[in-house]
Amino acid sequence: MVDELLQHKVEFTKLPAFDWRGPAAPIKDYLSIESSPDDVWFIGWAQSPLIEIIRHKEGRKYGLVVGLTKMNFDPLVFTGALKDLREKERLSIYDKIFANSRWCRECIARAYPQLAEKVAVTGFPFDFEIYQPYLDTVKEDDLIVFNQRFSLERLYMLEVETARILIQRGYRVKHLSGTPVSKLVQRAPALAPFLAAAETTGLEFVFNPVKEIYHKNLAKASVVVTTSIADMLPSSLIEAIVLGSVPVAPNSFCFPEFVHKDNLYTPYDLNEIIDIVEKKPQSSHSVCQYDKKTVVENFLREMGLA
Repeated sequence: MVDELLQHKVEFTKLPAFDWRGPAAPIKDYLSIESSPDDVWFIGWAQSPLIEIIRHKEGRKYGLVVGLTKMNFDPLVFTGALKDLREKERLSIYDKIFANSRWCRECIARAYPQLAEKVAVTGFPFDFEIYQPYLDTVKEDDLIVFNQRFSLERLYMLEVETARILIQRGYRVKHLSGTPVSKLVQRAPALAPFLAAAETTGLEFVFNPVKEIYHKNLAKASVVVTTSIADMLPSSLIEAIVLGSVPVAPNSFCFPEFVHKDNLYTPYDLNEIIDIVEKKPQSSHSVCQYDKKTVVENFLREMGLA
């Protein structure tokens, strides 16, 4: 985003990162910043405690929402990790709230009707150039990949059953993860029986310690399937599309906003998932709208800076 601001000749000050998980937030730095009524504040995670720290500062305030704890399927709802997020209070401080998808805007408006008029859909900025080195990777026709998190809100039970059927039909199915299986179980012991079931079916978990290895492995997939019901805009599926894999996604939530209708299945319908995998529809998908240049222009326009 910094490069795009420079290209648009927008003067800016980059604030120190706020580590919301730790106690060492640079609060004194934030409080020492002086601002004027003509200044603009942009916070990349709208629910950050930072907005409460600078709420008294002059200038218009904008924040980007990429997830919502008020949504029934949000991971934080399942894990119970809702301590002190103060979502409604923090979002109410902003002059305008940016939503990364139309589905996200709908969720905000339903959860907090009083904030509905503040919400603008901007998308989320992806740097598609980082995928260039992997675009010539040869696809493996029989390789089906899941690259979502192995978690309850991603319906791991449906993933395992889908994998079982596909493997019976001669496909190889892999789950790409940035976390080793041992750590998954350590963090969430309830996953253990489902991971065991996945192993029994032949679903192969592939640990990718760095992004470069992950991108190489993902680029080999002929088809990438998601069973998620929680995403506001999933980077995992968008990057799979950019790398040339055929996406298979639910015909609900945010997915119809960028996935062609031929690649969408009725939520939870195993038969439709398998049918799309076998047909491999070569459709065009609307992911260009999330290119970082386009999205930053959306930000600037909504902030009155373009």
